[in-house]
Amino acid sequence: MKANIVLFFCCIVAIYYAYTKHVQAGETRPNDTLVVHDTTWKIHDSIVVKKVPVLKEVIVEVASRSEMLPDTNYATLKRQYMALLQLYLNKVIYSDTIKVGTYGYIAVLDTIAENKLAYRKTQENYKIPVVKETKTITKYNPPVKNLFVGGGITTSNSLGIRGIEAGIIYKTKKDALFNAKASIDLNGSPLYGFGYYYKLK
Repeated sequence: MKANIVLFFCCIVAIYYAYTKHVQAGETRPNDTLVVHDTTWKIHDSIVVKKVPVLKEVIVEVASRSEMLPDTNYATLKRQYMALLQLYLNKVIYSDTIKVGTYGYIAVLDTIAENKLAYRKTQENYKIPVVKETKTITKYNPPVKNLFVGGGITTSNSLGIRGIEAGIIYKTKKDALFNAKASIDLNGSPLYGFGYYYKLK
């Protein structure tokens, strides 16, 4: 009789212990999935100086504009020549900037000499974000052995609750389950059981 009382008490303790551990296990676990965003900035700051090729040359007839006609007076003709020579030899420098979206700009410096675009200088001053391939790394915990303890009740459709039981379950790394339990019915008769389960899929 004392053994039955002890068995009954052990069943109650096992059920209570399993319930409290279940409540504690309900706490939020950290996410095992790590998403990596690798963003770098490619800086453009090069300086390029180059000659610009001629795309097209348009010939203008001198006779079409009266101010271009040579004067018959030598002194006036000389002044015309010197003025044209000065315009020919002068250097004209143009400066401009070209925006590159919201990333920066390109500075452009054009030099005109001898009636042509002598050279162009560009200075880059912008940076472009480069997003590398996003990697999702999922960490899987290695398989481990587990030991479970718990309990339950036995019932019937006609008589209701007929007994109480407690037991342990041992899970191997390959998800095989071994079960051992003890129960006691309302008449005080003890029962014992053992079981084995394997994972189907």
